Amino acid sequence: MYQDDETFYLAIDPGANGGWVYKGGAITICGKNSELEKITINRQTKIIVEKVPPYVGKFIPSSAAFKLGYSYGWIVGKFSGYKTHHITPQVWQKYLNIGTKGEQTTTQWKNKLKDEAIKLFPNQKRITLATADAYLLLHYALKNKLT
Repeated sequence: MYQDDETFYLAIDPGANGGWVYKGGAITICGKNSELEKITINRQTKIIVEKVPPYVGKFIPSSAAFKLGYSYGWIVGKFSGYKTHHITPQVWQKYLNIGTKGEQTTTQWKNKLKDEAIKLFPNQKRITLATADAYLLLHYALKNKLT
């Protein structure tokens, strides 16, 4: 499906229940963010992180916003020596033409994103609600040839 097997990417959804996916050559692995510190990547790896907004809205408690900001900062710091792209959800979701959450529940929306990731990566067995956004970020990076 993707022509460039020589580029290495690590796509990360920094949310509390987020995950990551690493594509190195023909190998693709994924996991929850709690496992992120255990992986080893090469120096040519491009990092794609879902950008966290400075304000998350009136329905998000400040404690949750703090945790999200902390997670995002930890990820940015950990991979500060790598080429990093910060992509907002609005950018990759618009590119995929999947609409917005709108009136859907969070569960409905996350299931929609998971279904989309499964369509785009049908050979991957570990696409979960935790890793779906990371797979969609990876798709965005691959299709846009982020360097």
